[in-house]
Amino acid sequence: MATSLALALGADRLAADRTWQTGIWRDSGDARTYVIVAGMVRFQLEDVPPADTRALEAPAGASVKFAVEGSRAFVLDRRSVEHEMRVLRTVDLNYTATGAGHFIKTMAIDGLRVTLDDNSVWDLDPRSQFFTIEWRPFEGISVRRSDSEENFNYEIDNVDRDEGALARYTPP
Repeated sequence: MATSLALALGADRLAADRTWQTGIWRDSGDARTYVIVAGMVRFQLEDVPPADTRALEAPAGASVKFAVEGSRAFVLDRRSVEHEMRVLRTVDLNYTATGAGHFIKTMAIDGLRVTLDDNSVWDLDPRSQFFTIEWRPFEGISVRRSDSEENFNYEIDNVDRDEGALARYTPP
């Protein structure tokens, strides 16, 4: 009994010592993995031990509290229960080629995703879809940082049409 209590107190102390962050769950497209976006970093995680189905509910768009320690991540569920996960991949979401001089290479038919001449891929704010749906390849583009609004940290301006849309850089 005393050993169980000591282990429980030790685990609580370790959880309290973690550097907790907040992020947003994103759809991973895979039932075995999770994706968290926090600021300008994306983490791809898996359960420990790996499984064919998720051990934790992670609805896309929901807020999540987590800590990363090397190759391990600790995620708190809605009841503040800690779950250990393995970090599969960490992706820097900073785009370093801001400025003018770009052009549209491909545009999704729904107007919500654009690929630029440097092969960078961008998700566009759905509120701009009524005009981005008309954007076409080879139109001139300028990219700049923007104040984060719903995780859209950039603005892509179509200089040929004098229109701009908030955007989220989505590196592979």
